[in-house]
Amino acid sequence: MYYDCIIIGGGASALMLAARLDVRNMPGGGLIIEKTGRCGTKLLMSGGGRCNITHGGSIKDFVSCYGNSGPRLRKCLYRHSNMDLASWLEENGISLADEKGNPVYAWDLEDAGRVFPSSHKASDVLDLLLEKSGSNGWEIRTDTEIYGLCRCDDGWVVKVSPSAEITSRNVIVASGGITFPETGSDGSVFGILEDLGVSIIHPRSALAPVYPEGYPYGELSGITLEDVTVTVFAPSETGDHGKMSARMTGDLLFTHRGFSGPVILNISRHAEPGGTLSISYGRAMEGLPKRMQKVLESRSRGPSGDVRTSVLAGLLISDDFIISSVDGNGMVTAGGISLDEIDTATMQLKRFPGLYAIGEAIDADGITGGYNLQMCWSTASAAAGALI
Repeated sequence: MYYDCIIIGGGASALMLAARLDVRNMPGGGLIIEKTGRCGTKLLMSGGGRCNITHGGSIKDFVSCYGNSGPRLRKCLYRHSNMDLASWLEENGISLADEKGNPVYAWDLEDAGRVFPSSHKASDVLDLLLEKSGSNGWEIRTDTEIYGLCRCDDGWVVKVSPSAEITSRNVIVASGGITFPETGSDGSVFGILEDLGVSIIHPRSALAPVYPEGYPYGELSGITLEDVTVTVFAPSETGDHGKMSARMTGDLLFTHRGFSGPVILNISRHAEPGGTLSISYGRAMEGLPKRMQKVLESRSRGPSGDVRTSVLAGLLISDDFIISSVDGNGMVTAGGISLDEIDTATMQLKRFPGLYAIGEAIDADGITGGYNLQMCWSTASAAAGALI
């Protein structure tokens, strides 16, 4: 069996590519291979089911939202921007809104903030992508696992069982990362690519809660503090802070087991077990919740039971914790196919003609706010343009 294009994975980036690329006039057509029983499961979970599809503002401001990977993605992002995505959705019947439900338009994204379908239903976006993929001639095969990938004279051979193979001129890896393996993103394709010689940056959970040793704030679960500064330091053998990995300011959420909220989720990709998480609350005691004041006072008491004011002041400025773990089911994966391998204008792997990589499978991840789905769109559109 021969195809012109095979997409490995049936998530957001895969469906975005299929929705952009008409394969009806290609001799072999196109096939989407999805490991689970349905496509787009993780997309349905995005934005708490509301689908935070992109963010407002200039696309130039997006570059810094992907950390060190941002400059490498600049060309791709500029060519396939948030305005491009919003326009495509509008043209296909999906109206847009901000977080409060106010209408948002593609031509006026400047102050939009987080952008959602106006229905605040991720299923509306998924239904559109599936409809467009079907009308573009893509075949979808679910409950199908990838066992191997190798080159051949006609392109690529994809093993879909220990004894069954499919040949394709082009293969697009859109298999996601390692988080939420029940959605098909289990990282198994990375091992297959490594066997080919593709460089893989160690994948790890990102946009995830961070769990410290000796967490004292379980009773504060559900409380949020605004404008808190968090610094992450690498592990150190001396017992002191290691090298600073990142510093960010934003809203902090206390949970039963550890820290969450936007500032923690955004900095979690830099957090390593054994490293240090340092929190500066940026306010005096009276600016904190009463229950938190009691916990801080208890932690500041000396052997005699008196509150040591110097210790208390130190906790407000630098409340330090050794990182025990980062939640393994983060919203996205950091790491993946090295950007050194990829021509980000086309998303084709430089050393492997006919092999492309898009979306969460690549070593790029963004902060919260729609930036990761925007990256899926930008990389998928770049690949679709190259495959026409």
